[in-house]
Amino acid sequence: MSLPRQERLRERGKFTLLFKKGKSLADRNLVLYFYPWEPGHREAGFSVGKKLGKAVIRNRIRRKMKEAYRNLLPNVKNGYLLLFIGRRGILQADFNEIQASEKKLLQKANLLKGDGKS
Repeated sequence: MSLPRQERLRERGKFTLLFKKGKSLADRNLVLYFYPWEPGHREAGFSVGKKLGKAVIRNRIRRKMKEAYRNLLPNVKNGYLLLFIGRRGILQADFNEIQASEKKLLQKANLLKGDGKS
């Protein structure tokens, strides 16, 4: 199952907005950019730079990032634009490490519902 269409960050203007006005947090695997958006609405984007490898490797990393986010989706607050960017450390990370990184960054940003310990 993929991310619902209405929750995918696709427009260039929103990416630009995130980079210019959004806040960012990072760990060794990921960078998270986030910015308040329409109440009750959220969109998430995933990016992996060319420095991390050829297309096959980048796409595999992006698929893992999307699936990790999809598992966390019920606990993520609405009303935000989110952008996850893979860093060099993600090359050695397995799926569980990627999911833990995403969860940790979302907790730091206070973007998880409740206590976020589910």
